[in-house]
Amino acid sequence: MRKRRTRWAVALGGAAIITASVGLATVAFASPGSGAITPVIIATGSMPTGMGLAVHPGTNTIVGQYTFGPHSSTGWHSHPGKTLVVVQSGTFTVYHDDCHAMTYGPGSSFVELPSSIHVGRNETDSNVVLGVVYFDVPIGGSPRIDQPQPAGCDVA
Repeated sequence: MRKRRTRWAVALGGAAIITASVGLATVAFASPGSGAITPVIIATGSMPTGMGLAVHPGTNTIVGQYTFGPHSSTGWHSHPGKTLVVVQSGTFTVYHDDCHAMTYGPGSSFVELPSSIHVGRNETDSNVVLGVVYFDVPIGGSPRIDQPQPAGCDVA
């Protein structure tokens, strides 16, 4: 029994060394990029909690940048899939169908679920710039689904 444990310990130790060696070899042989590459980072942001994400085959992922002028509104709507929003600049306020408001500033990010009916508003005198990623958009379809204004919520 003791001999068997020793063999397992030696085998596991050897596997760890081989794995580490292969990992180092892979890094050592990596090639650098080449040619003209110009990345454009639309926005960066963080969330206080994580987000689970499952993207379905046969759908589009759409990335957009939106600039909202002073006192503008998206109108009430929802999305066909999860939507990740990052506030690049300004202050953006989102009202959900229960009329509860959440306000997000620069560097904030949030997720809208497909079940969420909401309106986004720039309630300031300055522009707001958002980076938005829409998931699970039907091919040829819109990332936005117009919705009626909820009863009892007079925010438009």
